[in-house]
Amino acid sequence: MARGEILHRAWLWRFCPSLAGLLLYLLFVALWRAAPHAYAALLWAADAMPQLPMPFNDLGAVLQADACWRHGVNVYAPSPCMHGGVYNYSPFLLHLARVAPSSRALMRGGVALGVVFLIALSALPAPRTRAELALRLISTCSGSVIFALERANIDVAMFLLTLLGISLLRARSWVSLLGYAVFAFAAACKFYPAVLLALAARERRVRLLSVAVCVICLGLLYLLVFAHGTLTAIDILPVGLPFAGIFGAMDIPFGLVLLHSMREWTLQPDAAQYLAAMAHPGAIPIIKLAQWALILAGLAAGIKTAPRYAYCLDQLDEARRLPLLGGALVMVFCFYATQNIPYRAIFFLLTLPGLAAMAATAQGRTRRIILSISYGIGFLLWQDALRNLVATIARWLLPPRMVFYPEFIFWLSFECLWWWVIVQFTGVLVCFLRAAMDGLRWYAHE
Repeated sequence: MARGEILHRAWLWRFCPSLAGLLLYLLFVALWRAAPHAYAALLWAADAMPQLPMPFNDLGAVLQADACWRHGVNVYAPSPCMHGGVYNYSPFLLHLARVAPSSRALMRGGVALGVVFLIALSALPAPRTRAELALRLISTCSGSVIFALERANIDVAMFLLTLLGISLLRARSWVSLLGYAVFAFAAACKFYPAVLLALAARERRVRLLSVAVCVICLGLLYLLVFAHGTLTAIDILPVGLPFAGIFGAMDIPFGLVLLHSMREWTLQPDAAQYLAAMAHPGAIPIIKLAQWALILAGLAAGIKTAPRYAYCLDQLDEARRLPLLGGALVMVFCFYATQNIPYRAIFFLLTLPGLAAMAATAQGRTRRIILSISYGIGFLLWQDALRNLVATIARWLLPPRMVFYPEFIFWLSFECLWWWVIVQFTGVLVCFLRAAMDGLRWYAHE
């Protein structure tokens, strides 16, 4: 193939995921306006929990919290102004949400956020093979992405800030340090992007110390102003049932303890069943103990598997390496730290170009494992839609008392898949940190 044809294909393939996502987005917008029932049916199929008559519920909640806060309402406690809910984001974000919570502002903001997100995906490196292109298309149009955009969740904005920060890190000279400023800003808005500052480990000593001093000063200033609201927001982070619409290290022990305490097994317990199970003596300590045991086991397995990825990671160009590391940092940290709603899985999109490039340089078993991670991500992004499909088929084919078993097998299988993918990403991050520390030691002896 001629060089011109290769460049043309790369240019075309770079925009294919964004174009496919935009077309699907336009379809949903058209259905919302012209056929709301069809719109809702498609969203329910993807388990995106449609918010009729208005979409963009999460963005609307932030705008509503800002309006209530400006009128003196304590938004961290249930109130009529918050429709009985609470605000559990950063207090810093309240100072940014100055747009009046009108339906017109909400619609414009939600649509703009979705369109910018889909266009921004073209900033990622172009797929190199048809298989990679197909996976990127499937992932861009996945249930997790649909869910995030339908809710206009703040994680979409965090994704955009992460992509912007990573792009700045590739700039020359001290301009690249603006990337860490973007990460710090994102952390002030939603806490968890603070983990992206770990990418500073790749810098030389002087730059690393500069970033560390600036981050510490900004962190102290933030806590001086927003410490109370931040601690309150973290304290009221919601905990959900582990069987659907959630992922995290807690899910397996939480789910098994719930099932053990129930008289009748079900993955959809009502409030009475849930409260009775959690009132069982020792339930919460057992969940916490098992959760930490699994986290330590996951970290140990990641450390053991890290050498497998050393060569492949070293061969990556920065355009693929930095998004891979950034996406892995967010997903690994969030998985170990707390329960997460599926829209946070959009950060997996950052890792796909790097994984494909690593697979191209790997051989044998390592190559098969890296490809399996990529395909596993595709399944995880479609997990809730697949779960709905399995549950529907089970209800068609099995008597009511048997429906639980295929649903349980599906849930446990995907929980294991989550752990396997996270452990592999833990290995990639351990490999990165080891190389960064070796680099710092080398610079120290210069």
